[in-house]
Amino acid sequence: MPTLKQLDALRWAVALGSFERAAERLNTTQSAISKRIRDLEAALGAELFDRRQRGARLTPRGEAVLAMGEEMLALRDRLIALGEGEAPSLRRLRFGVTELTALTWLPAFVAELRASYDRITLEPEVEQSVNLLALLASGELDFIIVPDVFWQAGYLSVPLARVENGWMCSPQLMHERQVIPLEALMRLPVLIQGDRSGSGLFFDKWLKQHGVTPARMIRSNSMIALVGLTVAAVGISYQPRHCLKGLVERGVLRLLESDPALPAMTYVMMFRGDESANIVRTLTGLARRTCDFTRPVRWS
Repeated sequence: MPTLKQLDALRWAVALGSFERAAERLNTTQSAISKRIRDLEAALGAELFDRRQRGARLTPRGEAVLAMGEEMLALRDRLIALGEGEAPSLRRLRFGVTELTALTWLPAFVAELRASYDRITLEPEVEQSVNLLALLASGELDFIIVPDVFWQAGYLSVPLARVENGWMCSPQLMHERQVIPLEALMRLPVLIQGDRSGSGLFFDKWLKQHGVTPARMIRSNSMIALVGLTVAAVGISYQPRHCLKGLVERGVLRLLESDPALPAMTYVMMFRGDESANIVRTLTGLARRTCDFTRPVRWS
């Protein structure tokens, strides 16, 4: 039978992008994480990771196992919280998210909070990652949900999910369907998030690591603005693959495959280091039950 240790190894390997980082998080060795994953695959009789891909990429079966495993781990966390005392009494929560969370699972998260705490007052803030970190540091926010780009002492970051990204453009701008070298893509106008955006900081660093600089750039701190400019054939932009899948399927946007491919980006829930462990555990459990970056909010 699968064990909670094996499911924990799967969760952190996916959230952090490698067995090595999962081992650091779980205070064990990389070989121990590998063994837990192999034993889990043997118990289920299925491969969970696509080993043809670089990094910790799941197969479709692996995605299903992870989703059910998260539910089991959330129940474990709730049992532990009960053993340590009553659930925290939450009357007011001030928290911050970026546009992608606001456009996808924020409504489900708010509904879960209200169902768990019927008299709670919620004050969500939608802002750029750098601005949200400053508000968290000043005590104006209780927690934030941002890309995992801030490594600072005095804060606690809990991984929630990874977002798969891809280059996108209007079909009017480019018709090629083959894999395109990154250097060739950089000759096109590139629409990039600004330096107050967690995504902007993440991909700026990635482009520098590969030694490329766009010949022509337009920067904006708004994801919605960049999507609009991309649809209007102003240039190419990096976007969350699954969230904009509908626009790709309708032919409004075209997904471009690059070499190397864009990396996935981990989103985390950040707290100040002095936050109560019980509150952290409760809120991250609620977030993990609703966290889904693949489906945009439906307005009708």
